[in-house]
Formats: sequence, structure tokens, C-alpha cells
Amino acid sequence: MSNKNHCWIIFWGVLLSLMLLSGGVFAASGKFSIVGMGTTPDLMTIRAVQCVKQADIVILSEEWDKDAWKDLIGGKEIWFLGHSSQIFYGVDPQKLKNQAAKEKAIKMAKYRQGIIDKIKDAVENGRNVASLQWGDPMMYGITYFFEMLPKDIPSEIIPGVGAFQAASAAVKMSPPYGWDTNAVILTMADWPGRSDTNEKLMATQSSMIFYTMHLNYPQLFEQLKRHYPQNTPVAIVNHAGDRERQKVIASTVGRFLDEVKYQELPEEGHMLLVGKFLKVGQARKEGLAHGKDYVESKHFSEPVGEKK
Repeated sequence: MSNKNHCWIIFWGVLLSLMLLSGGVFAASGKFSIVGMGTTPDLMTIRAVQCVKQADIVILSEEWDKDAWKDLIGGKEIWFLGHSSQIFYGVDPQKLKNQAAKEKAIKMAKYRQGIIDKIKDAVENGRNVASLQWGDPMMYGITYFFEMLPKDIPSEIIPGVGAFQAASAAVKMSPPYGWDTNAVILTMADWPGRSDTNEKLMATQSSMIFYTMHLNYPQLFEQLKRHYPQNTPVAIVNHAGDRERQKVIASTVGRFLDEVKYQELPEEGHMLLVGKFLKVGQARKEGLAHGKDYVESKHFSEPVGEKK
């Protein structure tokens, strides 16, 4: 055997040993992504579109999601995982006294772990898995995947245009402005065990944006009337971001229950906006006079027609 051939044998032997010892470093690896799909299909970001195109498997919440994104999904493998998968997440089944509830909690824990195991196996076998979620998944979306998946699984979240942004755009007013307020409170219906109940949040009289699933309107407006002036503007935005179905219904804290047919609103397709910002726009009580020096020092410009 020539010295040249002997060297090649040693080289390939060492390389093979390194591959075996690495325990999978050279193995193909996929990726898990949560993708914000916007409030309507035409509000998807370019990054979201690219991610879905690269996915081998997509996770959907409902059957009808297939229709909404059919052009992107094509013939990809589909798994379904809805919001009900979150039931009893964070609860120790062994601490539940009700036997039926305990059994349900154990069942849901096993169900979630089964989904996590499937995602992990798919990614480790080189497949890209993407959970497609309406709006922005960081606002009441399903993100517990990242809490349960091993930390070494390649993953990312792609933000989307959520209902908060789309509803604000629909009313053409910016919620952070409110004449004498700066804050925006994003919330939803009160649930048992919450410490930050809506009425406590109302005490600040800040702008409030309600994700309206299961919202008890009579109860909510009785609370609002205790903290906001009767003439405080409110707005309902139906199907925010949808150019064909979007609709804005304006009212006030005092008149809402009498003039808005809230029982007929699309259950999971509308937002409630409350606050002075709906009327005053970007006007400020102090005209941003407190920040005058800062603004002028950074922008070096004067209003047209004025001289120093």
C-alpha cells in the first residue's frame, strides 16, 4: 500500500470517528416556528410568508384555517392544536380535589406533552414545523411550546399584525395619546384568580383596549361608568384589518349599552377601545411643552412661519 493511500485511510477513519463521537452534530436539524399571520391574510409579513413556504409541517388551530391560507399551505402535512390545549396548563393535577377535574388535567397534560414530543421528533429529523396563528401570537396566542420544548431545539417567533394594531389603525387614532394620559392597557374578560381585575385597571383612567372573548358587556360598562366620565368615547371595531368587513361603531361610556347591539357583534371578531384618545388624537393637555427643549435639540427645526 502506498503512503498516499495510507494517509487517506487514516483521514477518513479519523473523520468517521469524529462523526460517531459527536452524537448527532452532523445530523440534519429542522426548526420550530410560531408565525403571526396577521388579522387577515393580506397582512402577513414577508418573513411570515417565507417561513410558511419553508415549513414541512404546519400546525393550525381550526379546520377553516386551511382555507384562509390554502395558497401557502398547499399539500403540506397539517396538525391541529386549538386553544383548548391550554386548559389546566399551570395547574398541578394532584392538588385538584374534584376527581373529574383531576382526570381532565392529567389528560390535558399528556395531550400537550404528546404534541411537544411530535414537534421535537420532527425537528430532530430535519423537518421544519410552523404553528400558524392569527394576529400576533404574543397577544393571547399559544406560546407554551417554548416553555416545554428542550432549549436546544432551534426555534423562533415571527410577530404579526395583531388586533390591537389593526383596530387602532381602523379608528385612525393612536391609543398612547389621551390628552392627559400616556399609557395603554391591553386586557380581556375577567377570569377567576386574576389579581389585576379590570375594575382595578380602570382606576387609572388610561386608554383601554379589550380583547372581547367572553366579555360581559353590561357588567363591564357598569364598571366603566364608575371610573370614566359618561362622555368618554368608546369604539367597537369589527374584523379589524379586513378591508371588506371592517366596521367601526362609535359610542360613549354612558350611551353604549343603549345604542350598540352588542349581542350581535361577531364573538371573536371584534375589539373594544375606550379612552379620550378616540376624540383628541395627538393633542396634549400641556402640548408637550415639558419636552420642548429635548425635541428642539434633537430635531433642530422650527414651526413654519416662526422665528427665534
